[in-house]
This record gives sequence, C-alpha cells and structure tokens, in this order.
Amino acid sequence: MLPPVTDPNLLIGTNTADDAGVYKMNDELALVYTIDILTPVVSDPYTFGKIAAANCISDVYAMGGDPKLALNIVGFPGNGDPEMLGAMLKGGTEKAQEAGVTIAGGHTFVTPEIKYGLTVIGYINPNKIITNDGARPGDRILLTKPIGVGTMIQALLAGKSETVNLQPVIEAMQTLNRDASHAMRAAGAHAATDITGYGLVGHLVEMAEASNIGIVLEASHIPFYEEALTVLTQGVYEPGITMNMNSFRHKVDTGNIERPFSELIFGSETSGGLAVVIPEDGIQKFTDHFKQDVPVIGYITSEHPGTVKVVD
Repeated sequence: MLPPVTDPNLLIGTNTADDAGVYKMNDELALVYTIDILTPVVSDPYTFGKIAAANCISDVYAMGGDPKLALNIVGFPGNGDPEMLGAMLKGGTEKAQEAGVTIAGGHTFVTPEIKYGLTVIGYINPNKIITNDGARPGDRILLTKPIGVGTMIQALLAGKSETVNLQPVIEAMQTLNRDASHAMRAAGAHAATDITGYGLVGHLVEMAEASNIGIVLEASHIPFYEEALTVLTQGVYEPGITMNMNSFRHKVDTGNIERPFSELIFGSETSGGLAVVIPEDGIQKFTDHFKQDVPVIGYITSEHPGTVKVVD
C-alpha cells in the first residue's frame, strides 16, 4: 500500500530487511538510523533501562556504524510511579553515555504497560557499510553472544526462575555490541546482523534471502545458555518461538536436530549478539581485535539459496 521510495541517497531502506536505514549525506558521510521499543524483561527499572538502550543502539553497530544521537520513546501508565520512570531513564542514559551517545530528549505517552526504547542516529562512511546482503560462499559465521535469552526471560516472567541463574543473561543483555562491531570492521566482514526478536535462524534467513546464498549452521558450535533447554523441557515456552517458527520454519531445515534445541534456535533474543560473516582468513584478526574467542557456528554456501540448514 505504500508508495515506492525513489530517493537515490537512501542507501539502505526496507528492501533487504536490514538492521537500520542508511542515508547518504555526501561521499564520505552517511547517517545510520533506527528505532526500537520493548516491554520490561527484568523487574528492576534501572537494569531494564540499560538493557533497552543497549538493544536499540545495537542496530547501528550491526551496520558497522558509530552511534551518536538518540531520543527516548516511552510508554508509561498514567498512574505509574515517577521514581520507577526516573530509574529506567537513568539506566538508559548511562548505557547511552557508555556508547558515546547523547540523548537529546524524547517523547512519552500513556500506555497500560511500560514500554521503553530509543531512536538512534549514527554515522558511517557510505563505502564501508556492513549490510546483511554481502555474504559470500565460503565465508564463515561467528556469533558473539549465546542464544536462549527469550526462554530465560520467560522463566522469570512465569515465576519459575528460582532454578536458573539469570545473572549471566542479564549481564549479556547489558553488554554493548561496540567491541564486536569494531572487530568486524577491522577484520573485513562481508555481512552482519544482530540477533534480536526474530531469533538466530530468523535473522539468518533474512540474510540468506538478501544475499541470495544458503547458510549451514553447525548445532554443536552454537553457544547457548544450557539452563534454557531445562526451562523448555519444563514446559516454559516463550511466545517468540511460536511466532518465529510460524514465520521462518519453511525456510529452515533442522534435519535430525532434536527438541528442545531445534526450538531454541527460533527463540527471540533481547539485546543479542552480532552474527558476523567473515572470510576464513579474517577470523584471527576478528579475535585479536575482540580480545576473546568467538565460536564459528556455520558457513555460507551457494546451495539452497534463501534458506538455513542446521546440521549436527
């Protein structure tokens, strides 16, 4: 229903389902811009503010850009506690400052439940954009954070988190993808995406379609929170799995991968890691810049374009 976009300076729009839009200002400068908003994933408003900001800023990092300016967007109950609102915004502001982002204001509206996010603008050289459509056969795929966040959060929301350790998950959600972004630029990454609401395989399906290639994931190499499998086995099932399976299952071949892991790879991730597609000879350079080992979870192939295949 929408009219086509004909602006030649819009370098990245909606055509490849990428992480952020990119608009060319001149031959050396382009703006990277994004927006996201989410409901609380933890009970502490200050911590949630940090997580929300890290999640929203991540889209700029996924494009290889440097975030710079942001506006808050907040939905908050009319009779809500002002101190809770203040703590949430404080957490967001501090995480933005860590990223070198200035929050210039924002907009608040009344909603029955709390919602918080940011619009973020960054900058990038228009010749150095890292998109989701540049993957090439023979490239390797690195993943910088474990999966299973959505399932672990669901255990918290369902009141069944007493048997799992959520602290590593909370720490990971607050961790910026800045270092990973800098490392992938230095290592000459061909493509990247951050793993968020559509889950690991959902976002990689989008990459496979955009790049017109196939993706093979090696299940045994994918990092995950082991307790997330326990949570799934106990019947705590987060809605993102169903949503993403309905949307992407016809593009994903899970082969002989058994449940619940075959479901976990569809799970939504809040402030997840970067999936970085890189030539094999760039892996060591990435590791040297990132200063920690990152698992190679799969590779790019010319076979079965537009789909993801998961093997043992």
